[in-house]
Amino acid sequence: MNTCFRSVLVTLLAFLCFTIAAAAQATVGTSHEINSNVLSERRTYKVQVPESYRWAKDRRYPVLYVLDGQTQFLHTAVSADFLARNGEIPEMIVVGIDSTVRVRDFTQTDWPEMWIGGGGAKNFKKFLSSELIPEIDKSFRTNGFRALSGHSAGGQFVLYCLTGEPSLFKAYMALAPSLDWDDNLPQRSLEASFEKTPALKNFLYVARSDDFGRPLEDYNKLVETLKTKSPKGFRWFERPFPGETHSGMALLAQIDALRRLFEGYHFHNDDIPKGFAYAEEHFKKVSETVGWTLPVPESVVNEFAYEALAQGRTDEAIVLFRRNVKENPYSANAWDSLSEGLEKKGDLKEALEAARKAASLAKEFDLANRDYFERRVKELVGKLKD
Repeated sequence: MNTCFRSVLVTLLAFLCFTIAAAAQATVGTSHEINSNVLSERRTYKVQVPESYRWAKDRRYPVLYVLDGQTQFLHTAVSADFLARNGEIPEMIVVGIDSTVRVRDFTQTDWPEMWIGGGGAKNFKKFLSSELIPEIDKSFRTNGFRALSGHSAGGQFVLYCLTGEPSLFKAYMALAPSLDWDDNLPQRSLEASFEKTPALKNFLYVARSDDFGRPLEDYNKLVETLKTKSPKGFRWFERPFPGETHSGMALLAQIDALRRLFEGYHFHNDDIPKGFAYAEEHFKKVSETVGWTLPVPESVVNEFAYEALAQGRTDEAIVLFRRNVKENPYSANAWDSLSEGLEKKGDLKEALEAARKAASLAKEFDLANRDYFERRVKELVGKLKD
């Protein structure tokens, strides 16, 4: 074989191997299929579970359903994971529903003057409520809190669900929704729904991109309706992204929507001196705002415990460490933290028991830092022998 050709071939193969490996590493979520009797077709969806899902066997999670999974699932799943890891929102299961015939599924009526084949939104909503949501609830540890996100025509469907069956989801996110359909039917439906609904315990996030002309007028009219006709208890937020394109705005808007939904969830370290009772009140208020119970996260409890430990309030720290173990019995980190507190108190025997529990959980769930937990056990065994 020609040497030059061989060199080019080797380089090409190396590049392809690197590309394939990178693609494999970038894979997010798992793919699933469901045979829909309602839609008379087989539908594909992807599911991304939180980092703690595989070891927190007793923990249940809210679910974010994302329309147009082919284009909107990846960035949403990664963003939700990033925000949760940074304590800005609770961990969530993200479900991306791949589209087949978008015009059919996302529109309330047929509009032959502009598009052919619309009007299947009622059927698609039935698919969600009677087939997909029950399937997700059966297959994954969900907690009953559901949110729906859609972009463009998907955003139009989000508004349709809010006006047609608001109890189906607790939160709705309409990103650059299509509002012109059938002589502004989404806007008219929202007004009609609000007029006959005295109270509504839901959340809506709407956003636009670099709209101008008719689309901007339609969006502003929607916002005015939200300002003047929203039912009692209805929580909503709108935000323009004038520097973003219609398709590109979805990335920033989805992140903003999640932050707005869980407004105030992040607990700042500067507030630790205010005491743990303050933290409990903080998350109680956030729960009231969201309309769902959101417990004090394991990480926040741990921060208070270590602060107490550093200041010599060992008994107070151990109480908090024990609380974390009780509320998160499968957390190796919670057991390890309890072990550290007990060790500082001088109770090496119970500290060793807690360390062994942490090491056992780390081994069971094959945690990346399992070596650390095993070293902790050896260290405590050595101290007990001394």
